[in-house]
Amino acid sequence: MKVLVLVPGHAICIKPHALDLTTDAAWALQPHQRGEGAYYLEHIREGVRRAAEADNRWLVFSGGYTYRQYPTQSEAESYRHVAEAQGWWDCPGVAARTLTETFARDSYENLRFALFLFRDVLHEWPAEVYVVGWAFKQQRFEWHAATLGWPRERFRYLGVNNPPDLDTAQAGEAQAFQEFLADPHGQWGRLAAKRYARNPFGRQPPAHWQARLVLGEVF
Repeated sequence: MKVLVLVPGHAICIKPHALDLTTDAAWALQPHQRGEGAYYLEHIREGVRRAAEADNRWLVFSGGYTYRQYPTQSEAESYRHVAEAQGWWDCPGVAARTLTETFARDSYENLRFALFLFRDVLHEWPAEVYVVGWAFKQQRFEWHAATLGWPRERFRYLGVNNPPDLDTAQAGEAQAFQEFLADPHGQWGRLAAKRYARNPFGRQPPAHWQARLVLGEVF
């Protein structure tokens, strides 16, 4: 019985071997993300730590090619490069149990596509799912899990930290959560527009990842 430990990406680390990965110069950031590199580093480290706790835990970094300026780098692959540069924080065994999902453009797709990648590679659905990320996003990810029909008792959210400007982040999160409540799969309006903007190269995941919107009958 294998377990999924998911770390959603938020940005691309453009200098994973930099001496200081907490500086903005190491990351490709949107204006509202300035100063957050150190927090992403904690997400990566915590994901590695959680995956290292048991040999049946598989780590998935998730995040697509979201920046036109960096056509050869995805958020997920850059997170893996950070872990590699840090020597997997003395947990080298995790490297062989780490996958990168490079199509996701938002939190819903982080979870959905990570589940499908896990299934494709390991030929089974995970027994449990752990999501490692921003503490303030817990409610949103629990909603995504429910939307996908994932069993509540097999889902755990691990909030690592919050961004320095938490008030602004929470205000934006409240709006995004309301949008997902109204449009659970993110197919219309602002949610769809955000996905389009975060996919400058028009990449598409495997067709079967999109075939079913509600997956509860298969879990």
